[in-house]
Amino acid sequence: MAVLLDNPVRSYAWGSLTVLAELLGRAPSGEPEAELWVGAHPGAPSTVVGEGRTLDDYIAAAPEATLGDAVVRRFGPRLPFLLKILAVERPLSVQVHPTIEQAGEGYAAEDAAGIALDSPQRSYRDRNHKPEMVVARTEFEALLGFADPLARAELLRSCRSEALVHAGTVLRSPGGLERLVRQWLSLPDAEVDALVADMTSEAAARTDEGHLGLVHRLAKEYPGDRGLLLALLMRHVRLQPGEAVFVPAGVPHAYLSGVAIEPQASSDNTLRAGLTAKHVDTAEVLRLLRYEPDGAMPIQPRAGGAGEQVYPVPGLDEFVLSSIDLSAAGTPVRTPGVVLVVAGTATLTTSESTLEVGQGQAVFVSAADRSPRLYGDGVAFAVTTGSGSAATVEHHDANAEGA
Repeated sequence: MAVLLDNPVRSYAWGSLTVLAELLGRAPSGEPEAELWVGAHPGAPSTVVGEGRTLDDYIAAAPEATLGDAVVRRFGPRLPFLLKILAVERPLSVQVHPTIEQAGEGYAAEDAAGIALDSPQRSYRDRNHKPEMVVARTEFEALLGFADPLARAELLRSCRSEALVHAGTVLRSPGGLERLVRQWLSLPDAEVDALVADMTSEAAARTDEGHLGLVHRLAKEYPGDRGLLLALLMRHVRLQPGEAVFVPAGVPHAYLSGVAIEPQASSDNTLRAGLTAKHVDTAEVLRLLRYEPDGAMPIQPRAGGAGEQVYPVPGLDEFVLSSIDLSAAGTPVRTPGVVLVVAGTATLTTSESTLEVGQGQAVFVSAADRSPRLYGDGVAFAVTTGSGSAATVEHHDANAEGA
């Protein structure tokens, strides 16, 4: 049956002091709170209210009933997705995520090296990949993928620094982006400091903000950081509320400010290149990086059920995200899935039960729940899998025919 969840908040240095506290209707903790996790990842699983069991244990006790046969066959007896709210007050790391094959290799290599699973030096926390999407709730600022190398070459060749002008020349050559990235990420610290100083000096001499101005701003947060070199080569975007982008494996990205919903495959594998005090593994980043411009994929929502907008990712079946206007009474909920209320209140009904879900609360709806529907006033986000119930399959087929 559907169950209410108590969801963990993760505190990281880049988080907000107020956003998640306000969502949850409580006083701020005094710590920067960065992420709310809704799911069954063993690193920070949700807890079933009134039972004391974590959601991963709850699912493991009856996987076919909670997930359904199709999901268990495809993913095993585990929830394949994780839903987060990101509250970004300060820029966070330039990072990439692995494919599922790369994750398996990296996990095995770190095990063989004797790196404990909870070690700060560990990059691979599990064997899964981590494709992810962000849907902006406020204006959301990010670096997403690489910019057009020729455009960045022109910017660098207009600088006064010989080293930056030379980098622009490299970018204009065939394969120049990969060659420059490998060179920059392998530089001794003293040469990184010199390049960053050149960039910030150039930015300070210009009257327009521009991309050098952005890097200058990041340098105030992370002076002398190697990640600033990658940031110089990346594409700066501002997502408006409701806009979404999907980040595949190997695409470099860094979230700079704002609040967003983030569905992803259930994984905590993050390879960092800089802009962080956490473990940086440039060798592994270089193994995973993809170098095509942009890389991240804008996702256009389309109409689903009553009051529902669906954000489909082609070729991905770990998760399907929907935003739901709760005032459109009786929105169907596909199973298995989680529903998170981000504004207002909701009532979830099934053929056997009724649950009241307040702002900031979430509910897990199992495959065994019949005819789940949402009523209320406000906004919710729901995540299911692309390999779930018949209702999920029928929904996608109908949208494909109408597209």
